[in-house]
Amino acid sequence: MRIRRTAAAVAALLLVAGWVNAQSPEPRIEEAVALDNDAVRTVVLTYPPGADSGIHINIGPEMTLVQEGEITLYTKKGGKEALGPGVVHWLPAGTTHLARNEGSRPARFFSVLLKRCE
Repeated sequence: MRIRRTAAAVAALLLVAGWVNAQSPEPRIEEAVALDNDAVRTVVLTYPPGADSGIHINIGPEMTLVQEGEITLYTKKGGKEALGPGVVHWLPAGTTHLARNEGSRPARFFSVLLKRCE
C-alpha cells in the first residue's frame, strides 16, 4: 500500500514538474490518389513540418515532383538530398529511402510510382 502511494506521489510530481507529458501525435500526411491503374500510381502528398514517410522500398521506380516546400530524401546510395519546388527526382526500383519535411512549412509533391512499363 505504501509503495503504491509513493509511486502515485512521484508520478504526480513528475506531471506537475512537466517531466512527463503526453506524446504529441505524429504530423498527419495528406494523400490524394490522382491515378491508380495496372501501370502507374500517382499520388499528391502534403507533408506538414516534421512528417516523414518512414523507411521503405518501392518495388518499381518512383518519380517525385516537388510543387511547394522542401522534402529531404535519404537513401543509402545518395545520402541526403534536398528537393525543392520544381525539382524532379528519379528513384530507381528497389532503393531503400525515407522522405522527410525538415522545413517549417508544408511540402506538397507528386509521387509517380511505376508498376509496369510496356
